[in-house]
Amino acid sequence: MFKHSYISYKIYINCYTLLDFFKSLIFKYSTKKIRYAAQDYNLFFELPAVNGLPLERRYLGKLTLSSGFVVACDPLLGLHDALPFTRRIPTGEYPVYMVLSGSGNHQKNTLIKLALSDKRAVRWELAMVPGQSSGHSYIADVYYGFTVDAGIGCICDAHTQKHYNSYLERFFKDHPNGNIYDSLFASAFARNGIEENHSFNFYLPARPQQNVIMFHTGYGDGIYPAYWGLTEDGQVCSLVIDFMVL
Repeated sequence: MFKHSYISYKIYINCYTLLDFFKSLIFKYSTKKIRYAAQDYNLFFELPAVNGLPLERRYLGKLTLSSGFVVACDPLLGLHDALPFTRRIPTGEYPVYMVLSGSGNHQKNTLIKLALSDKRAVRWELAMVPGQSSGHSYIADVYYGFTVDAGIGCICDAHTQKHYNSYLERFFKDHPNGNIYDSLFASAFARNGIEENHSFNFYLPARPQQNVIMFHTGYGDGIYPAYWGLTEDGQVCSLVIDFMVL
């Protein structure tokens, strides 16, 4: 897990940025296009099992969206500069759910869903950030997504991201040899988790009305895509993050 000082934190950030740079080159020079998911994510909430694996659904809490722009990233390495998705949704508080697949020691976090309405999606459009386009091409098994390098992902509002970064700067100023995970997150993950399938609803200490919902990501590190659930008339009804477990 993330056990590094502020200097190590900066080194990780630089490596994280370099990884995103190489990922952008792959997108630029590859040859195949994608826009919609082949997976129907409704089934993760309608069936008892998918691909023979039993499903469990957990409510993680409500996410406050004060700007309407959603950020998804690794909270330990990417929240300082992650770009929000280009779609803007109505402000408010929305429930967040996690789907786990498998059983016992083999159970894995599989999907995150931000439910924006009770309507059913008929297609799932790839969520993109500024600078990305559905017209970009990709090679097999390469797709737009956010990079996780500490085994943890998160979602929050763009306004919350700004205030989280200010809080992080103050933390490292007061604790130059500290690390944010051990000091703030480890005990909360342990309280809220079952085995390795942890989640954590982090409310900013100075702004308790704003929160970041964090979760362990499937098999850990990787690049994970997000998709907007769209209704028949093109309205956004949900956002899902796929941990590529199923």
